[in-house]
Amino acid sequence: MFFAVTARGSEAADAPTIADVDRAVSLATDYLVASCQPDGKFVYSVDTVTGKTSSDYNIVRHAGAMYALAMAYRVKPDPKIAEALKRAGEYLRLNNIRPGPTFKEHHTSAVWAAPLHQKGDEKATLGATGLGLVGLIGLASVAPDSVSRGELQSLGEFLRFLQKPDGQFRSKYLAENGGKFSAWGSLYYPGEAALALVSLHQAAPSEKWLSAGVAALEYLAKTRAGKTEVPADNWALIATAKLLSLPKSQTGAIDRERLISHAVQICEGILPDQIENASPPGLDGGFKSDGRTTPTSTRLEGLQATLEFLPADRTALRSRIEKSVREGVRFLIRAQIQAGPYAGGVPGAVATAEAPAATDIRVDYVQHFLSAMIRYRQTLTNHENAPTSSAP
Repeated sequence: MFFAVTARGSEAADAPTIADVDRAVSLATDYLVASCQPDGKFVYSVDTVTGKTSSDYNIVRHAGAMYALAMAYRVKPDPKIAEALKRAGEYLRLNNIRPGPTFKEHHTSAVWAAPLHQKGDEKATLGATGLGLVGLIGLASVAPDSVSRGELQSLGEFLRFLQKPDGQFRSKYLAENGGKFSAWGSLYYPGEAALALVSLHQAAPSEKWLSAGVAALEYLAKTRAGKTEVPADNWALIATAKLLSLPKSQTGAIDRERLISHAVQICEGILPDQIENASPPGLDGGFKSDGRTTPTSTRLEGLQATLEFLPADRTALRSRIEKSVREGVRFLIRAQIQAGPYAGGVPGAVATAEAPAATDIRVDYVQHFLSAMIRYRQTLTNHENAPTSSAP
């Protein structure tokens, strides 16, 4: 069955309402819960025309789905979400978490790319361990007995093992020949690791976790300062929001202005790319002319995280971000499948003049959509004058 992407209102409609967003969050949450199988593994990708599922799997995206489910549980506690999160956590722990190298007399654990029963290259990445740690911290907040503090800390030690003295991270560790690092680097992994370390400091307070997270973000800010083009690093923005939400008694020595300037730099790089007055109009609010949905979700996550710490006197930038977020949310809600066996799913792309809508739903498409929507829901809740009736 083909699911066409149709507008849920005119392009000139008002901002999405709490009711609109609640429905989107509920549908996406239900989709992720249903896609978490009895063994805890998510249905990674499905073709909505043929019903065929992919045999591929990416443990980083598995961990990202756990992160989103924990967010959804905090919004609306539900035993079904908790059970799915526990299943997903158990799958991660049994299949992909194994001991890593010893670091400064500390035993480490890492999220390895391949499951335990598969033979092949033994590699552990910064992003998998970072988001895996974030996902398990989310699980611990929902079901404290499911994860021990020691497990979380051993993953944190592996992140510290991958970090250089200047705050930069190595992205990949290879177990072959006694252990070595790959020269390959990832754009998003450092932000994911920084988020993990700051989150670990909240869960198991220690200066070493906080210092490592701060060093990671300050390294990114320092090396990108003054550049005319910077990547749309949503995870760095989310990690910065997490860090700057801590009491100033813990973060007093942090160069807040440098981190805020870095965030502004990223946002200023994101905002001009948003599509307006598109022909056909279905792309309005998105960020990619090929109709892809996830680049919009990730950018909205980062933009909304920035609003949490952007100084109140930056009124012009705040206004631009808020407008961009409203338009992006409308684009995403139009893209979400509203009914049928794949209700709540988010296709890889909406229809363009050159191509029909994508028919694939992948777990990370839904995860990033859900995370962006939950942040927007929180924004609406915090505004006394949030619209209360559905847009026409």
